[in-house]
Amino acid sequence: MKQNICDIHLAKMTVKDETWRESVGSGHAYLTLREDYREHVREIQKEINFKSIRFHAIFHDLVGVYQGTIDGKIEYNFQNVYKIFDFFLSEGFTPFVELGFMPKELSLGNETVFKYEAHITPPKDYALWNQMIRAFVLALVERYGLNEIKTWRFEVWNEPDLDAFWTGDMEDYFKLYKKTVDTIKSVDQDLIVGGPATSKIMWIQELLDFCYKSKTPIDFISTHHYCSDVSFEPGFENDNVHYRGQHVMMNEVKTVKEIVENSPFKGIPIHFTEWNVSPIHEDTYGKDSVFTACFVLSTIRDVSPYVDSYSYWTITDIFEESGPSIDPFSGKYGIVNIHGIKKPVYYAYQYLNSLYPYVLEQGDQSTIVTKDYKENIRVLTWNLPQVLQEHMFGDDYELDEETVTKQTILKGLSGAYRLQTYMIDQNHGNALTAWKEMGRPQYLSDVDIRILKQKSQPVLIHDEVVNVEDELVLQNDIYAAGLVYHDLRRIF
Repeated sequence: MKQNICDIHLAKMTVKDETWRESVGSGHAYLTLREDYREHVREIQKEINFKSIRFHAIFHDLVGVYQGTIDGKIEYNFQNVYKIFDFFLSEGFTPFVELGFMPKELSLGNETVFKYEAHITPPKDYALWNQMIRAFVLALVERYGLNEIKTWRFEVWNEPDLDAFWTGDMEDYFKLYKKTVDTIKSVDQDLIVGGPATSKIMWIQELLDFCYKSKTPIDFISTHHYCSDVSFEPGFENDNVHYRGQHVMMNEVKTVKEIVENSPFKGIPIHFTEWNVSPIHEDTYGKDSVFTACFVLSTIRDVSPYVDSYSYWTITDIFEESGPSIDPFSGKYGIVNIHGIKKPVYYAYQYLNSLYPYVLEQGDQSTIVTKDYKENIRVLTWNLPQVLQEHMFGDDYELDEETVTKQTILKGLSGAYRLQTYMIDQNHGNALTAWKEMGRPQYLSDVDIRILKQKSQPVLIHDEVVNVEDELVLQNDIYAAGLVYHDLRRIF
């Protein structure tokens, strides 16, 4: 039995960490114009309220910024840019602006990535790239004001260490980085720019060294990682994507922190602008199951002391890098599916949002006990099992199926409380399981969607008024990949 003992008066309290809230990822920019996408974002912001959002392809030809030469003059069009940023600002986001990909007319070659054919080459003419970047930033300043734009972050490109996203080499990326930073800083020195936005925490030391030697500004470091990824560990081929164990998430974040703190740029913010269980688009269990929720809670708990933002990839399954979802649950990255049906990971974030401001010190690393000034209590506890074998193309992972008994002893309470306890696991509050039980229909009717939205909700397993004299014991058996949420509200 795992046991927490918390004296709500004597336990050391800290203010709740909300690093998880600082940013979230999205698909490519043009999707923002879809109304179903906007409906998902509105509900998520109402119930979770992320602070910032990052997305791909603001310079894609669908958005239409670069219009080319018309009557001997280079023309730009910011109509869609304004619609995109107007919407995000209206929903309370501060944009985290990924500067990419390359407009087709500026591309050095024809190489593209994704179904929406994003161009991934260096610019054929850096003068034209610089001119576009300056026009883009000035257009943002004109519409939203310089003071507002000074709160935004500008990130140069996306995963340039991967051939899939950048046809140049590292030196080519550093050239792009310097040209871009110098151009943005020519508008105002206080504008915030950084990178390298690499996969697998690559090129961080190299970029810091380059910036120091070339006297190029860098205001933050950004990078990405996934637990299931290629590895440089002995015994694994570099192209063999495998589940590396949840512990690697904290190890890699700490590695980045150490690199930055030992550099001439000590103290600059660290932003992980993509992360998830798996980068494989078809990994349904890794991204749509209750395992995902437990993995997210453990990872956020581990890494929060070492990062300034930790941007879950992504906000919704309206995400079409490999094309539209074939099935309602197909391993896309979102916290809701294409119909807005909430995955278990959605509730992990919603519960984090609902926890009270003060966290009580406890020993169990998979339990969070919080209180408010009225001595109302909320407890979130979960069971993340060991993965015995991953299956990244649709099948469930094989897990250590151990059920854990979690006991939280709250001391120092007195009075009448209403205790409500909610559960999510394989069979409770799990739309993926419910969809499978329906027979995995590819196309959902309105009735199907309503049923699955209801089935996605955490199940109330306990609801009673309890009279407490000094001590209350909260105890539940939590199945492998399950979580429990206790809401204890003082009546008198």
